Amino acid sequence: MVQENPHHLRNPRGVKIMIKMKSYINRFYIPIIVLLLLGYTAKINWGNGQWDNVLEADAKGYYAYLPALFIYDDLNFQFYDEVEVQNAYDTTLTYDYRAYYNEKCVNKYFMGESVLLMPFFIIAHFTSGISGSPTDGYSRLYIISVTIAALFYLLCGLLALKKTLELFEFSNRTIFIVITALVFGTNLFYYSVGEMGTTHVYSFSLISIFIYQMTRYFQNLNVKHVLYGALFLGLIVLIRPINGIVIFSIPFLSLNMNRLKEGFRKYLSRPDIIALSIGIVLAIISIQLIIYWIQTGTFFVYSYGEEGFNFSSPQLLNFLFSYRKGFFLYTPIALLSLFGFIYLRSDRFKFITLFLFLLLVIYVLSSWWMWYYGGSFSSRVMVDYLPFFGILLGLLLKGISESKLKYAVLSILFLFVLLNQVQTLQYRYYLIHWSDMNKETYWKTFMDISPIVDRKKIND
Repeated sequence: MVQENPHHLRNPRGVKIMIKMKSYINRFYIPIIVLLLLGYTAKINWGNGQWDNVLEADAKGYYAYLPALFIYDDLNFQFYDEVEVQNAYDTTLTYDYRAYYNEKCVNKYFMGESVLLMPFFIIAHFTSGISGSPTDGYSRLYIISVTIAALFYLLCGLLALKKTLELFEFSNRTIFIVITALVFGTNLFYYSVGEMGTTHVYSFSLISIFIYQMTRYFQNLNVKHVLYGALFLGLIVLIRPINGIVIFSIPFLSLNMNRLKEGFRKYLSRPDIIALSIGIVLAIISIQLIIYWIQTGTFFVYSYGEEGFNFSSPQLLNFLFSYRKGFFLYTPIALLSLFGFIYLRSDRFKFITLFLFLLLVIYVLSSWWMWYYGGSFSSRVMVDYLPFFGILLGLLLKGISESKLKYAVLSILFLFVLLNQVQTLQYRYYLIHWSDMNKETYWKTFMDISPIVDRKKIND
């Protein structure tokens, strides 16, 4: 009997097709994810009057700089009374974002998000004008532009995070799982399609890019990455000044003590780069200071009044585990990712620097006077720092060698993604209270969407 050559059984063309398919998937799955979210946000936010609800509470303040500058020429925001109250907007959602400093009116919130939204706002303003829609800054096309902007910056943040995970030498499969888990299994999902007028998806994006630039710098010592990092650090601070603490992640991003020393030695040997990087950060931050000077005649304004941090009494346990807003309770993928520290034990420098940085973040953010940050799903301020939990999740997936354990972790991830999707739906329909959730209500409504289904049947 003549035996067949096993090489004849191979299908080189089929192998090439499979390789190409994997390449295309690896290149395009993030844009595909964002397109899926675009379809979802269009469904829930663009029609049937739902766009009226996109800019609520804090989001109104973050956005208000744009109509103030480009339409009303009124940085004291006196147009608020006409546009917000007298026009045909839902008065039950009225929220006055104005504050007073030395008897001068200012916007309570910082203008960094408006800077990022500006190109989208200008396009919406132009399109509204030529289409005959109202050009008041609050009609439908303006609000749609906010939803599109949020997903654009999500796309940028995810692409930067993907590049960072590649620098950490994670496999394409691991990176795909991490990205998918963060998007669909954490509160990043809700703040990308539900309350995209708040700052968190923008901060997530900028911090992701900052992480990538700093990691690249310490790998190749090319000072252009320092300048890019300075640009994004300035924007991070302009959006939420407290997020400037991300600079303390630099030791971890340097990868080891020797590279950290080399990186600082290279930086300090270039006075021109020092001056330029500091100048970039200060120039960006000065945008807010100039606005304050126009409004009040002084550059430095604390617009939050009596609100502030109580660093002597951080609410660490409540911040992480409470039924009200506990980050690890409502976003358990972040808790699971902490097991990635197990696989950092052999690298003491990385372990200590990342652990101390995350501890600093949690300590600072849990010290805010309202540690639960008002109306929010999970702990919304932690959305900004999810890239670091993504790195930890990647370390966990990379480090697991036993197949049974890996399948167990993947199964848990799937369940946590399902939990997040159900709870996001519950939050949208008020089964999870926007502020005052408690243990009894949590377990009473746990994974229960029947009231939502019944309500939709009635409406249909």
